[in-house]
Amino acid sequence: MSKVRRKITKYEIILCVLVLAVIVAGLLLPKTGELVLLDEFCNISVIWIVCIYVVVRVIHNWKTGEKSNKTAGVIIAVFCAAVCMWFTKDFAADLASGTKTVTLTGIEVSETQAHTSIFSHHYYLMGTDSQGLRTRVEISADDYTMMSQTGNETAVLVYYEHTGRAVSAR
Repeated sequence: MSKVRRKITKYEIILCVLVLAVIVAGLLLPKTGELVLLDEFCNISVIWIVCIYVVVRVIHNWKTGEKSNKTAGVIIAVFCAAVCMWFTKDFAADLASGTKTVTLTGIEVSETQAHTSIFSHHYYLMGTDSQGLRTRVEISADDYTMMSQTGNETAVLVYYEHTGRAVSAR
């Protein structure tokens, strides 16, 4: 039995480089501030690029495959589209609605390790607004350190509601 070796195409190399560039940009962008949606865009872009790659591979296999392969390909393409839409919905809603400003009382800050474990931490600010709703947003490590040391009970927060990303907290 011989194995068929497939050559790596130019678009696959371009997609790999693009994914790496988007990941690096996402790591370098601040977690709070005016560019916070750009960081969210980088996260979503990785998902879109991977899904586009999968769909292109599926379409390529349609040309040579049987009817059952084509049906599976359609299911995979629909699934990829649904995944992309699911991850994009909050970002699109924040682009449409803009930022929201609230005054939070009883604020708390917390730190968690991300799925990449030792190299990545997420920091959160949580508090109650004037209507009694608990709000939790992601903040930067610098904001976490500052708020941990000052121990304020209230904060004015400008944030994107759907993605839960802070623009500023005073």
